[in-house]
Amino acid sequence: MKPADAAGSTPKFGVAGINDAPMERLQHRARAAEELGFDHFWLADERLFRNPYVGLAAAAMATKEIQLGVSVTNPYTRHPAHTAAAIATVDELSGGRTTLGLGPGGDLSHYGLAKTRPSQAIRETVHIVRELTSGSQLSYRGELFSTNYAQLGFAPQRQTPIYIAGRGPKILSLAGEVGDGVILGGFASESGLQYALDRVSTGMARAQRSWESLDVVAWLYLSVSANADLARRAVQRIVMASIVTSRQVLGEIGISLPPRLQRYLDERQWVLSPEELVAGAEYLEDEHLAAFSVFGSADDCVEKLAAIGKPPVKQMAFVLFPPEDSDRDNLLDQVGGQVLPELRTELAKLQGGRAI
Repeated sequence: MKPADAAGSTPKFGVAGINDAPMERLQHRARAAEELGFDHFWLADERLFRNPYVGLAAAAMATKEIQLGVSVTNPYTRHPAHTAAAIATVDELSGGRTTLGLGPGGDLSHYGLAKTRPSQAIRETVHIVRELTSGSQLSYRGELFSTNYAQLGFAPQRQTPIYIAGRGPKILSLAGEVGDGVILGGFASESGLQYALDRVSTGMARAQRSWESLDVVAWLYLSVSANADLARRAVQRIVMASIVTSRQVLGEIGISLPPRLQRYLDERQWVLSPEELVAGAEYLEDEHLAAFSVFGSADDCVEKLAAIGKPPVKQMAFVLFPPEDSDRDNLLDQVGGQVLPELRTELAKLQGGRAI
């Protein structure tokens, strides 16, 4: 089945971010997201910020219905059995509202870790987490991970849904094969999304699955401002980072780099410090920004998001990048108060007037 042919209702909406605030403020954000009509609240497992499972537990205590997800954790910094216990604990506290986002992870060098065979590591982690969160006892010998009569010390609420996140072809294909969902990592252009969906389709074909069996999440970097230049600047750094981590697939998604940006990256062997990411972002052109982000006025963002939110996409999850004259909480209010209502209306029009 081609993605364009997949049937589906209008998508749900998520909001994502790093755990960069004290728990009381984080609870306020989660509660605000729920009240603004978001369906999913995602927290990153990112470097040494506050623990994401503690953050999701705090969010669970402050909310009633919104779904809660880790976005994303990796197979290397915790044994998969510990990940299973952590997410099952939050699931118990929240009354069955959790999702585990799983991916290869960002830069792990600050832990002294290497990304050893990421596709295999994720495949084995999926198996271990599923078995343990279903209440099974597991003795397992994988190529990278093992367990000996492992079993959670409490009865889990349910088998935790696992969404696999990535940009590379192997990870996207694996998501189509074994994931409950796939998180399409930061693609905002038609060519980028089509590339990702095609790779997911490859894995789905191996497992003889249909699009109806897979939750597809478009992971979108978003900045909204009446001052388009401020919104543009707010997403520059993350787009630069996305280009670096998408080096192997840039040609496949129709991205060519201008000579001065190509030289800048080649001179640094495509390994950039945070300061170099900021400096190099000045070489980005609008086509690069549009390929990996959504930015501009509320109306501009609604127009682009409406084009993204079509089947088989079932959720659009927004990572918010506030412009210089705002902050994360204000941008959350703006997106929830201005963008979501208009976006719902546009999506309903595109899908025959169905209510969301």
